[in-house]
Amino acid sequence: MKISNYSLAIGIPLTFPTVPASFFYSFAHMDKTPTYTLIHADNGPIDTLRNDLVEKALQVGASHLIMMDTDQIYPVETIPRLLSRKLPIVGCVVHRRYPPFDPILLRGKLGDYESIDEWEDGALVEVDATGTGCIMFDMRVFRDMPRPWFKFRHLENGEGIGEDIGFCSDLRAAGYKIYVDTTVECGHLTTMAVNRQTYNLYKSMKIKQHEKAIAEALKSGE
Repeated sequence: MKISNYSLAIGIPLTFPTVPASFFYSFAHMDKTPTYTLIHADNGPIDTLRNDLVEKALQVGASHLIMMDTDQIYPVETIPRLLSRKLPIVGCVVHRRYPPFDPILLRGKLGDYESIDEWEDGALVEVDATGTGCIMFDMRVFRDMPRPWFKFRHLENGEGIGEDIGFCSDLRAAGYKIYVDTTVECGHLTTMAVNRQTYNLYKSMKIKQHEKAIAEALKSGE
């Protein structure tokens, strides 16, 4: 898959001095484009690291920036597929690495999001928010948006909002559309790779627990 007329920055936020072997091997085997600059930001809060990556991408004159966290496994075609969409903002399917393991394709508003877990195979899905562990930006987005782009924040009820979800809210307020390319799914690393199969297994277990609870309630009422 050939993409031209762009200059890509691959940005890696390094919150730890080492990376998992699974990330390294998937990154090494990825189809990277002929024209790219590898940039990284080391040791600090994740919001600061993401802002540093954007600043470095601006400094090298990149037309696009893909952020790639080190706790994920990337399909070989990740970069060319996202670039081929030719969108200001497009991410991948990434599942939460803790229960309920849902895909981070969110609709709603800040503090009241729900996950989308059904879509047509290969669909390009518009969302209100998604994670930034693997996401492609046209750099014009950052030139349009005020600094700092990424920052932690709190709702009035004290609930914490991550730097990625907060930035998505800002993007939507500025009129940008956010998409997720469902042809690209990244495994989220814990002690296992969390993906759609993990989520479906979790949902099935919850349904069975619910059915069991109903059956026991009905039996006790006999």
